Amino acid sequence: MQGTARRPGRPRDPHVAARDETIYQLIADGTGTRSALAAATGLDRATVQLSCQRLHKAGRIRKCLADTIVWSPADDTPCP
Repeated sequence: MQGTARRPGRPRDPHVAARDETIYQLIADGTGTRSALAAATGLDRATVQLSCQRLHKAGRIRKCLADTIVWSPADDTPCP
């Protein structure tokens, strides 16, 4: 069986990409918990989690463990 390159799926909906970017900006500004992100955006926690998972998979954010899980930009800054 000959290996083939994996094709990307359908393009991400522009509303989803904009939502992910909004979530990233809030995380970069210091709003890091899922509950705080949900309150700041008016989205439910599950939708916020999906955005965080996509951003994490893309290497843009990382998980930090404080008293709870806090998301932080994936740069060299220390976790909050």
